[in-house]
Amino acid sequence: MEALLDSYKDLRLKLDGMVPPGNGFHRNLLFDALYSSLPRDPQVKVQIYNAEIVPGGYTNWHNGAAFFVALQGVFEAHFQEGVLVKAKAGDCYSEPIAKFHRGHNPHPELPYLCIGVCFTSPDREHVTNSIERPW
Repeated sequence: MEALLDSYKDLRLKLDGMVPPGNGFHRNLLFDALYSSLPRDPQVKVQIYNAEIVPGGYTNWHNGAAFFVALQGVFEAHFQEGVLVKAKAGDCYSEPIAKFHRGHNPHPELPYLCIGVCFTSPDREHVTNSIERPW
């Protein structure tokens, strides 16, 4: 597996070796954007997780407001209108609330890895899954 990962170095997020000489810290800004669809409740549920999609694999159809950091591989989000989100290692992206979609790893060999953060109203589930195509 390590030989496979070495051959895809540009599809892995660099997590060390970024600190310039003479410094003790470096922050690599990955995502900085205004976002209008966060829940407005006084209390919001927060879920943070890591996920993996096998080569050629898909997630279930789902919706929910979520943000992701791609750690390894490539990713596509399929919506009714088509592929609206694409990412590779090092990219950050969001998935919109109340719009069904599913994730896909189009790479034939390399698993897609990410860190996800969901913000949800306290009376709702973080992700609403659909077993079949929702439209």
